[in-house]
Amino acid sequence: MFSVSYLSRHPAESRIPRFVAFWLSLLLLTAGLFPLQGWQDTGVPFGAFLGYDWPYYFSRFDFGLNIVAFMPLGAALWLDGRRRRLGWHAWLRAVLLSAALSLLIELLQQYLPNRNASNVDLLANTLGGALGALLPVWGRKLPFAAALFRWRHQVFRDGPLADFGVVLLLLWLIGQTNPATPLFGIVLLPTGLPQPFESPIADPALFLRLLEGGGAALHFTSVGIFLATLLQRPQHTLRAMLIMATGALLVKGVMAGMLLKPAAFFSWLNVTVVVGQILGWLVLASIFRLPRRYQAMLAILLLLGSEVVSYYWPLTANPVAMLQLFRWSMGHLQNFNAVADLAADLWPLAGLVYFSAYLYQRWRAT
Repeated sequence: MFSVSYLSRHPAESRIPRFVAFWLSLLLLTAGLFPLQGWQDTGVPFGAFLGYDWPYYFSRFDFGLNIVAFMPLGAALWLDGRRRRLGWHAWLRAVLLSAALSLLIELLQQYLPNRNASNVDLLANTLGGALGALLPVWGRKLPFAAALFRWRHQVFRDGPLADFGVVLLLLWLIGQTNPATPLFGIVLLPTGLPQPFESPIADPALFLRLLEGGGAALHFTSVGIFLATLLQRPQHTLRAMLIMATGALLVKGVMAGMLLKPAAFFSWLNVTVVVGQILGWLVLASIFRLPRRYQAMLAILLLLGSEVVSYYWPLTANPVAMLQLFRWSMGHLQNFNAVADLAADLWPLAGLVYFSAYLYQRWRAT
């Protein structure tokens, strides 16, 4: 049943599909061009891959992966077109924009010696966008579709800023999909040979633990405040935090089972990070009675603090050494981790934009 508060409101048109399409396009572009270095003229004529014999290069796994990767983008573009009341043109628009992004990626790959521009990839990505654009049409007929729409407007605030925040929550979750990084952690203890570094305190191991645990506490607390500012009612905060933490735990566990070797299954969990999360819970419990604007100010400081921790973290992960934890090959693993790591790196910056806009919105309302 609809709640009284839901029936009394008229939710604004959602901008979530547009925000999702933007972030997905950025992540797909990064995955397609990773590692974004070594740019040079390879001597291949511009767009020559479009005329390669069929199939010039074909892998069933890559073909299927390229289809699946572009399906969410196609769905988001269709939903955005439907919001603009484009009718059946929304599907055509989604297909053309998916194809345009794929074509851009393939054209730029011609200038990266370690990437292969392919007409097969262009076809697979376009097909993924086309199939993805059909998903919402089919999904609207499912019984839980209307319930999901009601849940979004009953639990989260309305408006463009809240829509932006909900999408940032999804971006944060994507950042948690790398099973090699600790749960709610912002730094990574690399495997392989020990790396020398200068410690500002006498105990180098303690210095690393302080940065790792402190970073986890800053991250967890800022995410908790972020979630609280999205909710319609403060009394939903504890339940939402438990759902968020459980969801992140499930994501880490599922991705670890899929990607990591059995011996490395719990590499994303350690005592230092758990202690940091416990500290984060204690901080959240002590500040949730504060006005939301003070919470937002504190969140900005926490996000800046997490960036400081990342800056002063003295160790660097070696991709070759980290590969021993994973089942996947280097190429696929690099592309996947590039998406997850980019989402994790972008989230604090996008969070700063969100909280700044949130404070400005609060200031305008007073």
